[in-house]
Amino acid sequence: MRSTRVAQQALGLAALPRSQQYVCRACRAQAGRQFHTSNRDLAEVPFFQRLKKQIFGSKESQQAEKSREEKNKQRLEELHQSSGPGELEVKTGRHGQQYEVAAIVDPSDTKDYVPAQGWDGLERIGSEEWVKARADQGEQYVGFVPKKRVELSNKQWQMLLHHIMIEILALQQAGRAPGQVCYPRDADMYTWRQTRKAAMNSATNRAGATVSFSDLAAEQFVLQAIPESASTETVQDQQVLINEVEFAVADADEVMGWKASSDLSAPAWMDISIKNPSVKMALIKRTLQLTGKRLPDPAVSLSTTLAELYNHLHLKEQPKKLAQTPQMQRIKLTAPNVKVFTNRQTPIHKEKEIGRWKIIEEELVRRDLPVTGSRWQGAKSGWQ
Repeated sequence: MRSTRVAQQALGLAALPRSQQYVCRACRAQAGRQFHTSNRDLAEVPFFQRLKKQIFGSKESQQAEKSREEKNKQRLEELHQSSGPGELEVKTGRHGQQYEVAAIVDPSDTKDYVPAQGWDGLERIGSEEWVKARADQGEQYVGFVPKKRVELSNKQWQMLLHHIMIEILALQQAGRAPGQVCYPRDADMYTWRQTRKAAMNSATNRAGATVSFSDLAAEQFVLQAIPESASTETVQDQQVLINEVEFAVADADEVMGWKASSDLSAPAWMDISIKNPSVKMALIKRTLQLTGKRLPDPAVSLSTTLAELYNHLHLKEQPKKLAQTPQMQRIKLTAPNVKVFTNRQTPIHKEKEIGRWKIIEEELVRRDLPVTGSRWQGAKSGWQ
């Protein structure tokens, strides 16, 4: 009877007059799903069995869960047999550090075990009380980046990059790691006098750029000023970094073998390749350590020369107003009857130009009217 009723519904739907000539494929498919004559009992998997599988899971998933539980129990038994009571498992990390693994307690075997119902008694890391407790123990955090960002002009950026690059190339030329340029230094080991007299030579081979000092003593002093190793407990004095920046960017063109360019374009000596990842990373880290200037990752990855890196660091030229462009300045000379203003002109400016605004303002105040619209202080005070 049920199949007959479904067939009658399908035939009745087909016999109805069509209100439109075209029916989209999605509508036809939906109508076919709603009024189909196939029997549900002929499906490969019965409906109730599919529903049971979705709710309780299949036999395969139940067997997998059962095997996981058995493996966990077996692992707990092995740990309980291998370690005695109160002993913790010690593991060694990738870098050689050792740490203890918390003991796994099986509630079914330990009768004295009481599950925790709250957070009382557990160690909390990162809370305000935790920070105060660490500070009371004498531990003080000193960041790598200076607290105050240093603002430099374009000429000072060129001098600072020259100073940092000379130190990095000197380390690389001596067979040392370029990253040592960021190690903490002593207060009296400033190398700005030696780096100003040094020159960089761009090489065409794979060895990269080289550096040449005025004498051998200057090169030895730069290498001695930069330590070869740094302890984790050693902290760089922030005042030493500030003094190094001030000394390195001091204006001393008479002593320097090159002259900094005052315009936005990079000078010729900056055409030095920094494709070496260690050199580029040391240059970025030392610049960040001294000035606090951060560069986005795309700017760092796209910079292949020192000049391209300088283009991301130097001060950008401020956009000029239309009245300050050379074309508008020439109009003042060629067309004396044309006036160019830097801001928008209002009727008040015209009245001030002919000297009539004072009289208008006095009359508006006398009549208790707004002088410059609703922004006047007493414009709406008398309104009801």
